[in-house]
Amino acid sequence: MRCSFLKICIVTLCFSWAFSSVAIAAPFSSIVIDATSGRTLQQYRASQSRYPASLTKLMSLYIMFEEIEAGHLTPKTPIYISRQAARQPASRLGLPFGKTIPAEIAMKALLVKSANDVATAIAEHISGSEAKFARRMTKKARELGLYDTNFTNASGLYHWRQQSSARDMAKLAQALLTRFPQFESLWQTTSFTFEEKQYRSHNRVLRRLSGAMGMKTGYIRASGYNIATAVQRDNKRIILVIMGGTSAASRDRHAISLADRSLGRAQTFVAKTKTNSAKLRQAALWLDTPAQELAKPTRGLVLADMPRDWKIQVGAFSASVHADSQLQRIRRVLGAKLDDSEGLTEQIERNGKPMYRARFANLSEPQAFHLCRSLLKVTPSCLPIAP
Repeated sequence: MRCSFLKICIVTLCFSWAFSSVAIAAPFSSIVIDATSGRTLQQYRASQSRYPASLTKLMSLYIMFEEIEAGHLTPKTPIYISRQAARQPASRLGLPFGKTIPAEIAMKALLVKSANDVATAIAEHISGSEAKFARRMTKKARELGLYDTNFTNASGLYHWRQQSSARDMAKLAQALLTRFPQFESLWQTTSFTFEEKQYRSHNRVLRRLSGAMGMKTGYIRASGYNIATAVQRDNKRIILVIMGGTSAASRDRHAISLADRSLGRAQTFVAKTKTNSAKLRQAALWLDTPAQELAKPTRGLVLADMPRDWKIQVGAFSASVHADSQLQRIRRVLGAKLDDSEGLTEQIERNGKPMYRARFANLSEPQAFHLCRSLLKVTPSCLPIAP
């Protein structure tokens, strides 16, 4: 009787421990590294095993860049869509069996559309099968010191053995930028056109974070929302990775917050490698950009480069004088940040009574979100307004 009681107690304790372990498991992991020195600026469970989802395509692109440098791929090389590639689930281009796609479009489809059918087709073209390509990906991961990483496919679709960590993904992003600097402008690609259809990126961080250089987002149910991006601002460059976000919006806010907090602690960015003219000419063919432009130092996305068709609303009042007063107050708080903006008092009618909105216009999308974040302590109701 006593023995049975002890067994029950032990089993109960084991179940309690198991459930408590699940309960305290981190909902996400993250890391920020200095792109110049590799020094870790911030981390939270950065070595925890995670499903990489479409961050996997960063390694697929690494292998593709190697093939380009070796002369095995040209921009017009036809990539054949097999039956296996055609049946891959979304996200995909939806290309039918037997179709071909030029390698230069396939490369952009991996990045912008995160096309799983194209990822499989590229793997089969390079290695003969996706399984062989995945083994090459894992081998390359070991060469780069990514010891938490194992690949079983080229796309990032769920497989229990396909795992990585935020730390490894940051190392991979750094290796891509260091090893293939001639392709840096690729990461800021926001759209591409294939057969008269335009595909647009859903990487909102690229549009909302000043200095963002893009790179890759990813999601599957098992992983949550992931992102890997470089950010360059004020001659400083960082790489940040978040894995396991609960939503795209919360992941993006977290990424912006990490960047804003970490950039000041990074050292002045110094490119470690120079790109020779032959590699620049080769990349120019793929990116449809003059080689002399690719040779210029890379900078992140600058707010001034964006269309200035956004507004922010900083309050709504029953009297226009109060709206005008709010505009003046916000100008005093933000100072030079609003130099190129236009203060507006817009009248509307609500429940038969006039209301006056205090707004600033002539802003880019990243500016609008950045300014509202700056105003959190002043006016929590600040609202970015899309065109």
